Amino acid sequence: MHFDETTASPDARPHEGLEQLLALMPVAAGAFGGTEYPRPASMAFFGEAADAARLRKAAEERIDAPAPAVCALALAIAEVIESVRMDRAAHFITDAKARDLVFMGAKWRAGWVFLMGAGPHDELAAAFRAREFLVFCQNGAGMPDVVDLGPRQTAAVYFLQLMVRYAMVWGGIAPGDDHEMGHFLEADMPGVVVAHGALMPVEELLLLGLMKLGASAVVPPSYPFEQGRQVRAEGVDEIVTAAVRFPNLRVREADGGSMTMPGYCDPLHAREPFECDRVVGGATSFFVLVPAAPGATAQPAELPAALDPGGPVGIVVTVADARLDVATSGYLEEKALDGIHLLHGVRAERNGDDGFRLFLAREADASPGRIAGAVAAGLKRAFPLLEGVAVEVFTGPAAAAAKQRADAFRAERARCISSERDDTAPHFHYCIECQPFSREHVCIVTPDRPPMCGRDRFQVKAAALFGATWHPFKRQDVPDGALRGALVPGTAIDAATGEYQSVNDAVRILSHGAVTRMTLHSVRSFPHTSCGCFRFLAFWIEGLDGIGVMERNYEGEAPGRLTWNILANRAGGKQSPGVTGVSEAYLRSPRFLKGDGGHAAIRWVSPKAYEAVKDLLPEHARVRVG
Repeated sequence: MHFDETTASPDARPHEGLEQLLALMPVAAGAFGGTEYPRPASMAFFGEAADAARLRKAAEERIDAPAPAVCALALAIAEVIESVRMDRAAHFITDAKARDLVFMGAKWRAGWVFLMGAGPHDELAAAFRAREFLVFCQNGAGMPDVVDLGPRQTAAVYFLQLMVRYAMVWGGIAPGDDHEMGHFLEADMPGVVVAHGALMPVEELLLLGLMKLGASAVVPPSYPFEQGRQVRAEGVDEIVTAAVRFPNLRVREADGGSMTMPGYCDPLHAREPFECDRVVGGATSFFVLVPAAPGATAQPAELPAALDPGGPVGIVVTVADARLDVATSGYLEEKALDGIHLLHGVRAERNGDDGFRLFLAREADASPGRIAGAVAAGLKRAFPLLEGVAVEVFTGPAAAAAKQRADAFRAERARCISSERDDTAPHFHYCIECQPFSREHVCIVTPDRPPMCGRDRFQVKAAALFGATWHPFKRQDVPDGALRGALVPGTAIDAATGEYQSVNDAVRILSHGAVTRMTLHSVRSFPHTSCGCFRFLAFWIEGLDGIGVMERNYEGEAPGRLTWNILANRAGGKQSPGVTGVSEAYLRSPRFLKGDGGHAAIRWVSPKAYEAVKDLLPEHARVRVG
């Protein structure tokens, strides 16, 4: 507990809010849809969805108790009241929606803010949105970009339900252990409650209950209780300034510093529509990025004076950075091509064997010098730590000769990528971007195990080596630049399950000691941890002695009455023996759960999962499609 229930402070008195809740309480509780927790708040406090009669009896016995002693009970009663409201589905946050809000509110926002009280909340909500918060609001109907929790005094219970499911799913806190839940939420929940405007007695009591369960709060100077982690403030600017200082909120990863781009380059040009006036290039033109020879340095190139509208054009980007290998150069090549779009009135298109083309507006200035400058600037903007970029532009016969070299390099790169395997890779890479909401999750990315979120593995590898093109939020105790990195795999402890001592050592540190062993290619005992943005879930089905695979948000059931909701809650944010998140790319990997029998051990698949793996299943495989 986070404050003394029997304190003798001036607020230690019976509170009329409990009497008002009892007057509203129905004879029997209703149900919320879309959740495996029938009433999440009640389960958090009591370990079960306590019935209305039991709650009423407990409240009547404690009606003269001080407010700190009954505020948790008041929240459970408020949940029962909301459970019979006709419009409850409009305000209840389903498990699926809760997982989305956890992901968006911690990784891509500073956190959640719940605005409660009479308000008005419009100006305050806008101020928090400007500070990149996900805003929940009592009396929020009709307000833009907020999650409206309804007009009633009991609206706070919907925010509480989100809080406790975050603790039960992502924190692994057992239902009914409200003491540990309070400690977890106080330290880890990416949220803050703001009381704004007049508070009715019921709202005063429920806010006290939210703080008792670990919520940080900004309260008005007139708030009658001193308990809980609270700051007193009034006025929009003072409230926002106070709220953003709580240590449980997230902060944005630094962008690696700003760079000065040529004046003719502007990211806004990439979204400008224009009418194409002419096309340069074609089937005999090309664009390629190559690593420089070991020890080489970037040299400024001599560029032709102009492009030949009727002839071929070739662009060679050379990167003299010793960290860049042949396989990863393909991903950098895609980003280098995007640099051309920083030019006004210019678009680039590459269609495999069909060459390379530039589409130009009438007024476009696409001189070779500007193209080279835009490519270099775009690449440096995408990878702030990349070194040694040089760009050459070829026209006429020189382009044809350079294309032969480019084609040979591309063929070499394709062979290199296809031959990469876990047991030959000099490095594995890790990503902890999802730890703002999945504190124990460490994503290990290898040639045979692409990331479960669906990103290309080279995207993670390039970000680990050269800095990221995206800047998510992170916990305040995580240093900038620490979200991704590399490790030397060494010899496998067990090649079949994919267990490596180096991986175990890394995940022990990166998971803060929560995970000590991880098998990359087995789901049964020490599987890869899961985040929340996995595209598929793979799980062991005891009754079938094999593997099941289910796509995200599948509405049916697997054997054992397993649903996406149940499996995703079981997997989210932690290591959960028997289930792990996977991507489609890993489903098709030759090492897919090899330690459990691989593709031959698949016994049940949902329809989209079947489409992803059907050509890899053994002939006459005993596979049920859901």
